[in-house]
Amino acid sequence: MPRTPRNPLPPRVARLVERRKALGLTQEGLARLAGFSTSLMAKIERGAVDLRSLSAQHVVGLARALGLPLNALLDEDLPGGELAKPLLLPVYRAPEDLAREDVERFAITPEQVPPGAEVGRLAYLTLPGRWFTTLDVPFPLTRKAHVMAELRPLVRPGGVYVVRHGEGMGFATDEALRGGRLALYPLDPSLPTLWLEGERPEVVGLVRAWLTWE
Repeated sequence: MPRTPRNPLPPRVARLVERRKALGLTQEGLARLAGFSTSLMAKIERGAVDLRSLSAQHVVGLARALGLPLNALLDEDLPGGELAKPLLLPVYRAPEDLAREDVERFAITPEQVPPGAEVGRLAYLTLPGRWFTTLDVPFPLTRKAHVMAELRPLVRPGGVYVVRHGEGMGFATDEALRGGRLALYPLDPSLPTLWLEGERPEVVGLVRAWLTWE
């Protein structure tokens, strides 16, 4: 039954719908970023499922995808009026995507920007994908993940880097780059392992954070 002015959406649901449309996301696109089904997303938006009844994982995933604080989804009234304007980071699923403009965007809040990072250089690299990696990276390689990277040649002792070798790109730890022989293993089974002896890949970025979900 359609909602009438006498039976409007709760403010927290209206905020969700408004933000989704502002980001140019479909229900399907938002559900995919948040980590749950399109049918659940549709039920949430029409008020058939209370946001407060969702699991913590679903609420956190939804807040991250929308670039909203948790209280924007869980509270009816927000102090301070308008929501903070989200920052939209490009999402790259393969090295060739870095040359494209028409890529998916993932929203974060200003508070989620890592200290000292240049916002214009931040992007998410999604796993799995056509990336290579050393096996000692701190994020899981067998689950869906968004790896936030600052795409400029930064060096940080103990850090994790985005590296390029030829046309291949991926991840390598600072420790691995300091070793003798380096192996970069593909996350896509159609790609070969890269064995590097006496040479090192180019550092093109620094991993700042990552998000994972089932």
